[in-house]
Amino acid sequence: GLGLTNREIAELRYQGLYQVVDLSKNFYFSYTYDLTKSLQENFLTNTSKPFPPPPFKDMFAWNHFLTRELEGCCNPMSSFHWVMPIIHGAFVQRKLNDYGRMLDVTLLARRSRHFAGTRYLKRGVSEQGKVANDVEHEQIVTCDNDIYSSYLQVRGSIPTFWTQESSVTMPKPPIELTIVDPSYRATQKHFEDLMRRYGSPIVVLDLVKQSEKKEREVRVGNEFRHAIDYINTSIDDEHKIRYCALDYSHISKHRNLDVSTSLNEVSTWAVNQTGFFCSSPQWKITESGNIEPFTQEDAKAASVLPEQLGVPIFPMEQTGILRTNCIDCLDRTNVAQFSAGVEAMEQQLVVMGVRASPKLDPSSN
Repeated sequence: GLGLTNREIAELRYQGLYQVVDLSKNFYFSYTYDLTKSLQENFLTNTSKPFPPPPFKDMFAWNHFLTRELEGCCNPMSSFHWVMPIIHGAFVQRKLNDYGRMLDVTLLARRSRHFAGTRYLKRGVSEQGKVANDVEHEQIVTCDNDIYSSYLQVRGSIPTFWTQESSVTMPKPPIELTIVDPSYRATQKHFEDLMRRYGSPIVVLDLVKQSEKKEREVRVGNEFRHAIDYINTSIDDEHKIRYCALDYSHISKHRNLDVSTSLNEVSTWAVNQTGFFCSSPQWKITESGNIEPFTQEDAKAASVLPEQLGVPIFPMEQTGILRTNCIDCLDRTNVAQFSAGVEAMEQQLVVMGVRASPKLDPSSN
């Protein structure tokens, strides 16, 4: 009746949706620190001090669409002064006292803006290799404002083509494999992106059900496993994707099995595969589990490459990533990532010289 065009009607609808968004709830930013990058990346950048500083990761900048024209108009030497990325996710920081040692613990969650959407409406992977519910988690531990350590892990929807149609009458909608992709191109693109961002190894923890009377999760889980097997045929043994299936639902219901024990074992294995970052390690944990002083020889071995190539490298860096998924990447994934985070923190505190044993009291959780 107002004579509005379809474009104007759509604009009014988007304005209404935007006004509902609470920017103070799940969004955060920093004037001085690049929150789109990990602590390890920022340490390396600050060590080499390039100018202008490298651009932020736009996959985590939820205002990228709004600021890209401004960024394009600015001089590359000064655009970083004008454009500030806004992150969608979570930020928690706490001070802890461990027998007189002051610790700052920071937990960050960065949600990708690519292929974003709500539960059921976004599932699987896009043709560009972007997955639904793609979130990077980082835990940073600071000791006496002197030693810094961080551990990264990610979650994301199973990177194959599948959907679920939500329905009021169907609490568990059937899972449909929508597109046949015999060469798994989209899945390959996803893992190529992970390797570019984090290096190798890529450790995959798949928590979906491995057996069901009426197959739902099993269908997409089998497709995921076949995709990884196919991709691994063209990757060197050293860099192959390391896949681990853990049927969380089955183990948690089994009288003689304990899901916490199973997750702890997998978490220890995964953290040992990728390691973590520490700016100034005091101790090291050997492959046999022994704790030994981090010596000048260890630091010297890490300094050979930067001397030859002029690339800054720290004595202890994280190489690779743990990728966890269930179907929704919510409840089961939360528990598994918590387990990996605790295992990483146990080792972080030892390497930083805070604790003598890589085991935390369960009551401290």
